[in-house]
Amino acid sequence: MKIWKVLSPGVLAEEEKPESIQSPTQAKVKVTKLLLSSAELRVFDGSAGAAYPVIPGRFAVGVVSEAGEHCVGVEKNTRVYIRDVAPCGRCEQCVAGHAENCVHICVAGVDRDGALRDFVVAEESALSPLPPSVSDDKALFIGIVSMCEAVVDGLNAAKGTHIAVFGADEIGNLLSQLLIYRQAVPILIDPDEDKLKLAAQCGIYYTIKADETLHERISQITGGRMAAGSVYTSYCPVPPETAFETTAAGGTVVYTGLGFPAVSVPMKIAQDKRLTLTTISNDYSNNAAAINLLVNNAVDPTPLIAAHRPVAEAAGAFQDGCAALKESGRAPCGVIEML
Repeated sequence: MKIWKVLSPGVLAEEEKPESIQSPTQAKVKVTKLLLSSAELRVFDGSAGAAYPVIPGRFAVGVVSEAGEHCVGVEKNTRVYIRDVAPCGRCEQCVAGHAENCVHICVAGVDRDGALRDFVVAEESALSPLPPSVSDDKALFIGIVSMCEAVVDGLNAAKGTHIAVFGADEIGNLLSQLLIYRQAVPILIDPDEDKLKLAAQCGIYYTIKADETLHERISQITGGRMAAGSVYTSYCPVPPETAFETTAAGGTVVYTGLGFPAVSVPMKIAQDKRLTLTTISNDYSNNAAAINLLVNNAVDPTPLIAAHRPVAEAAGAFQDGCAALKESGRAPCGVIEML
């Protein structure tokens, strides 16, 4: 069985490795599709802080080829989403039985091996069965939608509330779609006009280019009140303190993403405005809710997929994505077909 491993930054090697079930609560999954997002690209280029060598691939779907005798929720031929994060099982919260509050979440493709391989053996609890109405392409975004759901919960935005969202990549786009579904009013902000046009095609009404008119336009949209809350997505090219400036006094600012670069943010304006600051980077507990949102067409991630590439072209796909990342700091999502 083949695996594709990043041996060191920029080096992807193909190897053979057997995969077999080790316990009756495990299942063996034939990986069918893998999302190639900026998370995988930063593992490949060395900026994600991964421990090499590592098998990349955070977000993946597949079909169960073999199920252990004690598996009750999945059986052979069940389509599943392979959960991208898991509790460490060792920290104080995990030992106390509160794995949902784990402080050392393990991320597939970064802290542990990911899904760029023929087969994945996993505990049944790490597999989410997929309903027929959720396509494989949509299912690849379950982890991101799950995180966006946690952000919306953290904002606690009332109906009609304006929320400024910084960054029109996959997280900002899907979060804005979800806010609309929850009857809030997102204002999506980004310097990239092409990303804003794509967002508008996804039904996001307020899209603003990040320029010298940003504050004035938000003031106009909100009737001078500014945003009740703001969300800053990681690697957004807008200065992170801008979220403080666009948020009304007493509001909430959430920093979220699939990893964060080192940033320094002046805090005085946040203190003066009495803003509540929080961060959200993973939330595997929302996977079922994310699947339900996809079933109900609350969000549609498929317009975010720029291309499909066969696994035989995986090295080229990684190199092309990293070239785009180096040029502009952003890269569109792609899908690697594993069959």
